[in-house]
Amino acid sequence: MATPSRLLSVLLFATALVGSPVRSADSLATVSPFGIGPYTVACNNLSQDFARLLPGESAQDYWNGKSDGSRPRYVRDLLSDPAHAFDIAVSIPADSELYGQFAGTTIDVVSVICYPTTITNPRPDYPLPTGKSIPHMQQGADTPVWPDATTIFPVLLFSHGLSGSPISSDYFDAIKVFASWGYVVVSPFHGDRRVADITIENLSDFGYALLHYKDFIAMQALRPLELEATLNAFLTRPEWSARVDPNRIGAFGGSLGGESVLLLGGASLTTTLGLASKPVLFDSHIKAAVGYVPYFGQSFFPAFGRDQAGLDNVLLPFLAISGTADTTAPIGPTRDGIHRLINTHELVALQGVRHGFDPVFSDDIFTWSLAFLAGQLSGDPVARARSARMTNVAGGGPDFLEQDYIAPSPAAADERIAVEYYNASLDHYFFTTEPAEAAMLDAGVIVPGWTRTHYDFKVRPVGDPRGFVACRFFGTPGIGPNSHFFTINADECAKVRANPFWMSEGLAFNADAPVNEVCPADRVPVIRLYNNGKGGQASHRYSTSHSEIGDMLGEGWIIEGPVFCGLP
Repeated sequence: MATPSRLLSVLLFATALVGSPVRSADSLATVSPFGIGPYTVACNNLSQDFARLLPGESAQDYWNGKSDGSRPRYVRDLLSDPAHAFDIAVSIPADSELYGQFAGTTIDVVSVICYPTTITNPRPDYPLPTGKSIPHMQQGADTPVWPDATTIFPVLLFSHGLSGSPISSDYFDAIKVFASWGYVVVSPFHGDRRVADITIENLSDFGYALLHYKDFIAMQALRPLELEATLNAFLTRPEWSARVDPNRIGAFGGSLGGESVLLLGGASLTTTLGLASKPVLFDSHIKAAVGYVPYFGQSFFPAFGRDQAGLDNVLLPFLAISGTADTTAPIGPTRDGIHRLINTHELVALQGVRHGFDPVFSDDIFTWSLAFLAGQLSGDPVARARSARMTNVAGGGPDFLEQDYIAPSPAAADERIAVEYYNASLDHYFFTTEPAEAAMLDAGVIVPGWTRTHYDFKVRPVGDPRGFVACRFFGTPGIGPNSHFFTINADECAKVRANPFWMSEGLAFNADAPVNEVCPADRVPVIRLYNNGKGGQASHRYSTSHSEIGDMLGEGWIIEGPVFCGLP
């Protein structure tokens, strides 16, 4: 360790690099509401004969799969043209641990599909007894009317909440918003109450959970199975598959649907009262998912095993939008679960929101969702960078970004991933763009104790004609700090090179430089933080995560501002 006098010199030098403590705000942090998209919306054939309803029955009973006590009911029972509806039979694996009494059987699944259409689509809306209507609904053997002859559209697999349906409550409004933005939205009627007669009010009831947990587990496990089977069938139907991109498929889940899409992404479901968990399935089609008031379980019964450890191996990029006053899907277990995700993850908190759709936060919900999905699915670097840089939506209710990390897209041949590590015994951070060095750190060779933080960013290799080359320094042994320092600023590089407490380790990578602390719209600011000599050793960290930066500030670190513009 450096002597007190030498340490003081290092700290004074580091402080000189910090500059003014006043930092300029990122102009892209606050995003204007997206509103309704540019497309008119149409949907597939879901014709129903409501004259079949018996006295005292409602269409919602069938849509939700609610039994009348003597016979099962499902939306298929109301279909007046089943031959032209999207209706499949799903085979259930012979796994009684997951599917209980339904293991080895089949279950019918009907879906509504809504998609962008031309503004001149002549097909009339189809009225529903709830007062809503299915826009420009196909009849008979009608095929989709697309807005043009060539556009290939992304797909959004939509999973509604417990005891709901895609055409009831606020779910159908959400489906139409996503379709207006160019998504072909595929949403099965889960008919949850065919499997377990559990309502949303029972989710926070510990006694009820104890009494009915086997049925509840079966119902939860069936949902991702239904989603996967529906998507696979959809992708084989030529009237749909010819106009959608199988490489741009996202998912959206409301309430229990949020859990369902994570199970679809490989999460393990809690299967016993002892909180053991088991994977349900993994569908590689899904490239990103959003959960609105997503169900992560209760404190006494987490959805993904003990301590939410069933999420540890999930790589599906996931955005959770939770209400701070929600007692049905409380934000606490969601925080715990999101914290375990090592790939792209965000948690947005809506202040004061309970379980359900709050119209005051409509712009927040859809803008966060659409920005995240566009960033992950579109392949547009501006969309990906916007998603990484946004912290709130203008107007609406108070929304807060609690946790965030937008991982860079996979590195091309002319790009490098800067892999970050943390050493707990040193309380220092470090990153490297060299695969050989990363492999050495992963193996604990020479310098043990370094573990990946899973907060990486992306740059270009040394020698690339674009951007500026980064100097890499390490504290001079015996007199300097036991840490690294990186800069692409030529003056800063010369100043550090001339300081006896630092020694050069050569050139590390190339990156674009901020102009007046501002990065272009297709870049992600990499913020440098200084530990203010914490622990007697000067150290820096480089991060793109708003929440990690906030945590560092809470620990006494100092923001030195954006020093690189990373590739999204």
